[in-house]
Amino acid sequence: MSFLQMVRWTWISEMNEFRMKLGLQYEQHVCIMLRMKRCLFLLPFLFLVSCERGVEAEPTDAQALYDKAQALLKPNVEHDASDFKGAWLCLQQAAKAGLMRAQLDVAGVYFAGGMGIPADFQQAYNWFSLAAAQGSKEAEVFLGILQYDGSLGKQDKAAAMKHWRTAAEAGIAEGQYRLGRLLAQQPESLQEGVDWLVKSSSFVPQAATALGNIYYKMLDDTATAAAWYEKGAMAGDPLAQHVFAEMLLLGDPVEKDSERGLAMLRMAAGQDYKPAMVRLVHVLRNGKNAGDNEKEAEAWAARLQELVKDEKAKPQK
Repeated sequence: MSFLQMVRWTWISEMNEFRMKLGLQYEQHVCIMLRMKRCLFLLPFLFLVSCERGVEAEPTDAQALYDKAQALLKPNVEHDASDFKGAWLCLQQAAKAGLMRAQLDVAGVYFAGGMGIPADFQQAYNWFSLAAAQGSKEAEVFLGILQYDGSLGKQDKAAAMKHWRTAAEAGIAEGQYRLGRLLAQQPESLQEGVDWLVKSSSFVPQAATALGNIYYKMLDDTATAAAWYEKGAMAGDPLAQHVFAEMLLLGDPVEKDSERGLAMLRMAAGQDYKPAMVRLVHVLRNGKNAGDNEKEAEAWAARLQELVKDEKAKPQK
């Protein structure tokens, strides 16, 4: 099991246990992005393959080194735990030997940090650049993120747009989403931005949410906005779930449906989205059957306090 897979499994297990304590059943919606960084889920690095390891000479070619790195991450009959240190060494060697897949993986590790390896955005940029030079459009997405976020010292929107357009035109949904959001910030490119967001909305839930925001705040079309928020909500975006829940609870601009609205709030809260958790606790304590819902409200409130406490305990960057 890879590092990302272990993180996902731990998160899902903890949330399922919490939901079981509440005695509730929910639709499972797992965020495409972990908040190490939302975009990590875009990079399928360190995928594992099933392989048998016999007594053999140390591999020297790039692909063999990459395969060994994957094997070392997977517990098997020879070792009952993942060997991340050994895998990391093989992965770096494969990347230096020019294997694009390994370069992406090394860049991804530096981008996120973890397992004893600190985040290093300059190293991430260097490795993503090497992968992009070999034709990786996924690398273009991350190069755009580093430029847009100012991770290399200053923000460069023009460079970010260039990287994202390259990825978008190659059919990479995340590139289309990010390019669309950037273009939609300017009135003269709003329509092009909307077009890119529509293209990516079937693959990136946040694209549907962004379209909801555009139609609601910029185009004053609440009915179309509600439709996009609903699409984003059903695809699992917690912000869209929260916004659409409010529309359902208020009956504006959609037909009022308090039961479904409450369900949407639970979905968003189940992803540890704090604004939805605050709203859910309020609705449970002040809505219909408030007395019967107090136990659930207390459980959500406790979870919220736990998240706030953990957030305060984190070192400030």
